[in-house]
Amino acid sequence: MEDIKNLILDKTKERLERFGYKKTTMDEISRDCKISKKTIYQHFTDKEDLFKCLFLRELNKTMEILFSRIRGVSDPLEQLVLLIRTAVPYLNQDHFITKVLKDDDLFLAMNRKYHEFLDKEVISIIAGIIREGKQQGKFRDVDEKIVAYAGFRLFQAFSFARTGPLCDDEHIEDYTEILIDFIVNALVKK
Repeated sequence: MEDIKNLILDKTKERLERFGYKKTTMDEISRDCKISKKTIYQHFTDKEDLFKCLFLRELNKTMEILFSRIRGVSDPLEQLVLLIRTAVPYLNQDHFITKVLKDDDLFLAMNRKYHEFLDKEVISIIAGIIREGKQQGKFRDVDEKIVAYAGFRLFQAFSFARTGPLCDDEHIEDYTEILIDFIVNALVKK
């Protein structure tokens, strides 16, 4: 049962990447999977539900990739620096989740609540790191939720949510280090 669901999600992902949300139909997904539409509807209520499930699956994979690197690190400052150094280049690549966040059609297809879910989840993790840094006496006494929110928005500007040309791929490491310097100087107790 789970194999069929993953097959449907995989084929939907391939089709969305190639043709976009508007041109992806349940008939085409059915044909790609070599199963009936009825089978697809046994797993997903409609195209939006299918897309939502795909987005959440890919979001979980992305979060696992990005946050797995900091699990063994106990120092909150090192966690934040490593997270930024991992996430900026990753989200500047052409991954499905990045495409969804950049593509207007996919963005609109994905209900606003899923963007809010992503934001809350990430901001909560970052706030936890900041809270730990405060408890260890390494970070200034700041409102961790507000700082996490501001830091996340700033991070977005350096990665998938760029509104204008900031840097090319060649100089991404330089801009990443500037972002790290800015955040470190904003948080670290002097």
